[in-house]
Amino acid sequence: MTRLWACLLLLGVGLLGTRSIQAVPFYGDSTIEADSESEGSPESSVESSDKSSSSFDTEFVPLEHQQPPPQGRQDVGSTPPVQTPSGLDQKPFNVDAITTDVNNPNPAIFFQQSFPFFGNEFFNSFGGFGFGAAQEPWWKGPNVCTEKEEDETVATETEGEETVDTFGQERDGVSSVVRSPLFGQFQFSVNSCAEKPNKHVCTKIVNQNGKKKTLTLTRQCCYGYGRPRNADFTTPCEKIDIKDVEATASEMGAKQFLESARSSGELADMLGAGNGKKVTLFVPNDAAFVEYRGQQQQENNVEDAKAEASNPAKSVYKLHAVLGEVQLEDVPNEQLLQTELPDQKIRINSYQLPVALGLEPFRYAANCVPIEKHDKLSEQALVHTLGGVLKPLTKNVMDLIRERADMSIMRTVLEKTNLSAMLEGDKPVTIFVPTDAAFDKLEPHLRRALKEGRGCASNILKNHMLDLTFCSLATVPGAKTTAYNLLGEALLLNRTQGNVNQTGPATISINNVAKIVDADIMGTNGVLHVIDTILPTESALPMTSLMAQKNLTIFQRLLEASGYDNQFDDLDNVTIFAPTDKALQNSEWARMLKEQPELLNHNLDLLEFLNYHVVKPMIKTCELSEKSLPTVAGASVRLNLYSTHALFSDVMNRATVNCARLVHFDDESCGSVLHQVDRPLSPPKNNMLKLLEANPNYSKFLELVRKANLTQLLSNDSRSLTLLVPKNDVFEELIDSGESAKPMDAAALVKTHVVEDVVCCAGIIPTNWPFVRSIESISGQHLRITRDRRPKIENAGVTKCDVVATNGILHEINDIIVPRPQRNQQRPQLIPPGPGFQPQGDFDVFF
Repeated sequence: MTRLWACLLLLGVGLLGTRSIQAVPFYGDSTIEADSESEGSPESSVESSDKSSSSFDTEFVPLEHQQPPPQGRQDVGSTPPVQTPSGLDQKPFNVDAITTDVNNPNPAIFFQQSFPFFGNEFFNSFGGFGFGAAQEPWWKGPNVCTEKEEDETVATETEGEETVDTFGQERDGVSSVVRSPLFGQFQFSVNSCAEKPNKHVCTKIVNQNGKKKTLTLTRQCCYGYGRPRNADFTTPCEKIDIKDVEATASEMGAKQFLESARSSGELADMLGAGNGKKVTLFVPNDAAFVEYRGQQQQENNVEDAKAEASNPAKSVYKLHAVLGEVQLEDVPNEQLLQTELPDQKIRINSYQLPVALGLEPFRYAANCVPIEKHDKLSEQALVHTLGGVLKPLTKNVMDLIRERADMSIMRTVLEKTNLSAMLEGDKPVTIFVPTDAAFDKLEPHLRRALKEGRGCASNILKNHMLDLTFCSLATVPGAKTTAYNLLGEALLLNRTQGNVNQTGPATISINNVAKIVDADIMGTNGVLHVIDTILPTESALPMTSLMAQKNLTIFQRLLEASGYDNQFDDLDNVTIFAPTDKALQNSEWARMLKEQPELLNHNLDLLEFLNYHVVKPMIKTCELSEKSLPTVAGASVRLNLYSTHALFSDVMNRATVNCARLVHFDDESCGSVLHQVDRPLSPPKNNMLKLLEANPNYSKFLELVRKANLTQLLSNDSRSLTLLVPKNDVFEELIDSGESAKPMDAAALVKTHVVEDVVCCAGIIPTNWPFVRSIESISGQHLRITRDRRPKIENAGVTKCDVVATNGILHEINDIIVPRPQRNQQRPQLIPPGPGFQPQGDFDVFF
């Protein structure tokens, strides 16, 4: 029953968590117990610690954060633990199955596969819900040796108040958080365990009286015993036939390499010359070694080959030998293993694959050479076989680029953007390098900007770089592999499934744009892949290239004709409001571009026009607010936000700049952002008063403004107003109708046509009762706004929209908005009833 409650508790913690959890089987009781001495074990098990700690707070930590248990078998001295490089920021990538060919699962184990977080023992407690009898896991069976490690430290103040249960490893684990109760004495402890093919590890951390105790219990098959890979959890450790290393390699299809090493006198040194040390061999298979020998014969003469074999510093054999017994399932990703060849290391990478592909859960690589078979024990060494021959690594990734004649442009751009330092460092890196021919495919302006290291050159290069070692082995046919570059953008890699009659290596494409033409060129700090096309990204394009891509061709051609296109591409942290082609096609600048383009070269008026569309800083739509922003030209533009929702009027979903509506937005380019507007922007020259004075059709309204002494209001540039102006013919119609004979207050009339806000036509939408919208004039009168065929304000339709002034905007209207008289509502006085008052009803009400 204890097991059941423990499993249900783990399930509840996992469901309440917010992070993705990879389930691992949970076995055992709520305390760590060491099995008694296993039957057939050459060494006795280590007894468990005091069980009284089971009531303490419990904290699970990743095993790789602890001192790892000794490697190897118990009849041999412990192997130095594998150390993870410090400061490694490993960034994962995703592999998702898109085509599968998987057999239907066995119904007898359906529940165990569908609900792995319960653990096998949970199902076995009930006979597998009727599917067979209860069974014991392999690590409770015979031939299992137990190792126990106990570490006690002083708990910090934070650890005393809170325990964090985080169990996990590089490739499997469960993490959860358990907080100690602030009140009450209820405490509990839960074990967290991980199972591997030949190893079962449980970790428990106990806090008591300020002391922190870490218990690690490892059960594994004893030396000379093992379990088949992907075996059922009940399959016990069975005695395995351990053979000589050459016989073992021969069975694995890799005998020629060791035969060659023995004939050259290197094999004995590789195996430790009988000093009793454990060794791990990475042995190339026969086909790979034969191919390597053929290449050597073509590239070198016989004397050079003999010199290489006689020189231990250049021996290819010792490059494949590592001291210690290195089981791949215990090696973290990006681990560097020191070989028996001085100054030469092997980088181990592991790539997780979807179970649906029917493959092993992980694929391993040594210096990006595929590891085909692994963890085969022999009398002298642990053997892994490779799909190729390892070569000495003496140059970093940047040095590899420098020595390639077909990568001269990439070398220049890397050095000018200072990204070459990253390729010369110690942290793992992957770069997809375009050849010089790939750069020649670019448009001349972009190619020139890249060569000079200007503009977006840094972003374009970062689009080709990863901060991890990404070998071609990570891609498999039938799956999509996503890696994230230094810009945080996804690169989708697809490996084509070769036809039966096809020969040669499979093709790997990136974003369906570029192809890898030469893969897995390994350096001391990572790998490079040669590609045939530069990978495009909008966030790395120069602004002029982005405009061309977004069909803003007229504005982009005006930039080029003016000669200021390079200047615009070098801008950083700016916002550009570019008019669409439709907005510019009838403009004077478009006519000159078509008929007299030579007049546009270094035209100062054109430069002012272009600069007026650029503001600082970079502002995306989510950051827009109603305010004025200075442009590069000097004058300011006014941003306004409006809602087009009849019900949710506070939800702003429409934006204007100088009343030009944003029709497309948030196209990023190298630290800047591009918005499209539906009309060109022109800096205003006059205030409201001067606009009235400059237009003879507004003379009668101007007379009223002067009569009301409101000229100072309309000439004040610090105000933001909306002015509704009836034309002269509106007043003439009023005279003809005889309504002008009525007395009219000039000040009240003008103030009714002035609004203390900027109300663009784009912000006026159709409304009906009860969703009526209004704006308030400076006279205090609320004016209803709506839209039919045109914007309408009260009884007046807008015949000309959005004439921009320095202190607001002007709308021309086709009627006069008559001021409504102010209602002076007087409070009724309460008059007491006089003598002889008789109520007229059943009760009296006094107001």
